[in-house]
Amino acid sequence: MKILIVDDDRINSTILNRLLSREGHQVLSAEDGQAGVELFANERPELVLMDIRMPRMNGYEAAREIKRISSDRFVPVIFLTAVTDEEGLVQCIESGGDDFLTKPFNRTLLQAKIEAMERIRRLHTELHAQKEQLEQHQERVQQELDISQHLFANIVRAGNLLDAPCLRHMSAPMSQFNGDLLVASYNPAGGLHVMLGDFTGHGLSAAVGAMPLSEIFYGMTAQGYSIGDLAEEMNAKLLAVMPTRMFCAACLLEVDFRQQSLTVWNGGLPDLLLVDGQGQLQQRIASNHLPLGIRAFTPDDRKVSIFELRKETRVFLYSDGLTEATRDDEEMFGSERLERHFDGAIPPDKLFDTILATLEHFRGDAQQTDDISVLEINCARAGEPVSDQLSHARKKVPPTNWSLSFFFGPQLLQTVDPLPAIVNSVMNLQAPTGHRERIYTTLAELFSNALDHGLLGLDTGTKRTPEGFLRYYSQREERLAALDHGFIRLDLTHIPQFDEKQNRIGGEMHIRVEDGGPGFDHRRVHSSLEGNTGHGGRGIALVRSLCTKLAYNEAGNCADVVYRWTI
Repeated sequence: MKILIVDDDRINSTILNRLLSREGHQVLSAEDGQAGVELFANERPELVLMDIRMPRMNGYEAAREIKRISSDRFVPVIFLTAVTDEEGLVQCIESGGDDFLTKPFNRTLLQAKIEAMERIRRLHTELHAQKEQLEQHQERVQQELDISQHLFANIVRAGNLLDAPCLRHMSAPMSQFNGDLLVASYNPAGGLHVMLGDFTGHGLSAAVGAMPLSEIFYGMTAQGYSIGDLAEEMNAKLLAVMPTRMFCAACLLEVDFRQQSLTVWNGGLPDLLLVDGQGQLQQRIASNHLPLGIRAFTPDDRKVSIFELRKETRVFLYSDGLTEATRDDEEMFGSERLERHFDGAIPPDKLFDTILATLEHFRGDAQQTDDISVLEINCARAGEPVSDQLSHARKKVPPTNWSLSFFFGPQLLQTVDPLPAIVNSVMNLQAPTGHRERIYTTLAELFSNALDHGLLGLDTGTKRTPEGFLRYYSQREERLAALDHGFIRLDLTHIPQFDEKQNRIGGEMHIRVEDGGPGFDHRRVHSSLEGNTGHGGRGIALVRSLCTKLAYNEAGNCADVVYRWTI
């Protein structure tokens, strides 16, 4: 980076100059604020280190002038100060400073702040460039709105069960396209799956993400996947197809009316509100996960919370567009105003309509500033799902002998993702309680390694950065489309295990995954779980941690795994 130091203390300036030069930065120096502004205008540096007390022009004035000169680009200003009182630090920020560094300088902290500001500057530059591109393509986007709206309606709304007797909902988009995704469907076991998603942005750019998520929601719900499975798949999808700035605050619910339980995965949405039979607030359920599409999932990101439901319980779910709705004086509707409805004074069956009426009266003629979605689940009106929805429900099967074999050639791999079919087939045969997610993870990692690395030759190291992650999946699509040879063979055999009295106590699942690629030297792969927060490089270690055995053949294109489970 080209960095400008503005400091009348020659000792401080010299120390900073040497520290920064050693790190490879190009350093400029000015002895006072006026000279710093003039040098900035001529040299256009990318970052400024600014002292406060200087002759001719102090740091506050110089920072304001630099921000005015560089209004067309983002130039971070870090104040160098011995001031530690709150008022002085606030003045640093108000005058245009982006951060501050207290004297004496800490080399590690200095470099960390510079690197952080460089990341912010790069992101700002990227966003600015993308904004210009969007403006240039505005006319073409307008011509495609009709087609997009047609696709959105057919994909997102198809199969939606929001008209179920136990549900009441309202969704008011800010523009032609809704950035909130509200969908509901029964799973094979009779539980009700509900999802409310709130994408960053509004209109078409936000609604685009709703289409792949709704497909995942309906498809995986119908196959009996848990909401933890859905959240992970949706997160992976968003990371693969959406820009880094786009993410989705989402809440997924599984309501089991027969077991009277509520399973929640909440990533960034407002608190769920549970209301009792008297219309009083019973419980808040806060978000404990990041929104979807920010980073790759860890095992903890899949975790859900389970709560007891009573027959008279009502669940209220809403996007932040409700509480952040404003009237003409810019006052927000707010959580406190919403929760006043749940004091027991309003009959429970009047709550939903009363909330909407209060919101409408509050907003008046004020312009809507965000998409608004509200959902009520009335457990008293749950009822039973129709019989054909239960026809694929899984039954508990005692440990027994069985085997499955799959063979996938290039054409099939190009047209469908076989992994859900594999996992669902296995789960329909043997889905041991407490092991389902581990088996899913094992199969997913083995299959993904065979396809991505064995056949497509992708490098996991590409995914170490957000930009590299997008590039990785772009390469994946291109190479998969061009794939004209190779195969993936998957063989599964299950062997029941017995105790001394010949009682069935569990089983061993033997899994072999072979691909038609050139293989790899598995002895040189350093896959790690500990300290690995990136997007890849953990698959082999993860499988090894979950399974009793993991062994590769000499060529490295055939993996043998043994997974052992007990009842």
